[in-house]
Amino acid sequence: MFQHVFVDIGDGQSIEDNLSTFSSRLVSIIQILEDANDHSLVLLDELGSGTDPAEGMGLAIAILEQLYQKGATLFATTHYSEMKTFAENTDGFINGSMEFDIETLQPTYRLLLDETGKSQAFEIAIKLGLHPNIVERAHDMAYEDHENYRERFSDKQLKQASFKRQIAINRYSGHKAKKQAGEIKPFDQGDNVTIQAIDEMGIVYTGPDERGNYVVQIKGEKKTFNHKRLTLAIPASELYPEGYDFDIIFKSKSYRKIKKDQARKHVEGVWLEEEE
Repeated sequence: MFQHVFVDIGDGQSIEDNLSTFSSRLVSIIQILEDANDHSLVLLDELGSGTDPAEGMGLAIAILEQLYQKGATLFATTHYSEMKTFAENTDGFINGSMEFDIETLQPTYRLLLDETGKSQAFEIAIKLGLHPNIVERAHDMAYEDHENYRERFSDKQLKQASFKRQIAINRYSGHKAKKQAGEIKPFDQGDNVTIQAIDEMGIVYTGPDERGNYVVQIKGEKKTFNHKRLTLAIPASELYPEGYDFDIIFKSKSYRKIKKDQARKHVEGVWLEEEE
C-alpha cells in the first residue's frame, strides 16, 4: 500500500552528537518532511514534545499540515489539547483515543475512532491517593478556574484511594527491605530488563533457579544471568495484555505451528520437542 514508511518514535538524545531529545527528533522529522510523498505512511509519537509546550504545539500542527499537503497518510500521538482541537476542526484529520478504565486504572486496548482522548491526570492522581486539595490546586493553575474534585468521588472512593496509596508504600518498603536483605529479585516472564555488565536490553524467559539465575533472551538468543546483574526496565504488565501468549516471543514459528496443530488434533509422526 505504501512505498515508504517513516517513523519517529522514542528518545533519540545523543551525548556524543550533543543533541537534546527535541533536537534529535526534529532532525529526523525534517528528513521525513523532505522525503515523504503521497505514497508514504508517517508515524509520529508525541510530536512537538521536549521543548516549550506552546512552541512545540505550534510546530507540531504546522508539521501535520505540511505532511497532509504532501499527501502522506499519517498517524500522530499527542497530549496537546490544541492538536486535538485542530484535528476536530480540520478536514482530512480524525481524532482517536485508546480507552482507559478510570475505575481499575487499566487500559482496555480498545481503539475509539472519532473520539478525543483525555489524559485524566487529575482523576488518576486522586485514585492513586494524591490529596484532593493538591489536585484542586493543580486544576486551578492549569485551567484558571476552580473544580471541586471531592464532589466527584464518594467518601468511600477517597478512603479506597488512601488505602491503595498505603498498600503501595508498604509494597515499596517490603521490596526495599528484601533487596537490602540480599534476597533474589523477582522478575516475571516478559519483563524487559537491563543486563548491567554488558549494557544490553533483554526479555526474561524463565527463572529464577535456586541460585537466582534467570534465562534472558537478547536479540533472539537465550542467555543465563544472575538476578544481581539484572535491573527491571519495563514490567511485562505494562507491555502485554493479560493472557498474552509469550510463545510468540520465545518460540520459533515452526514450534508454534506444531503446537497449534496438535492442540486441534493428533498429528501422526510429529513430535513437539521443547525449545530451550
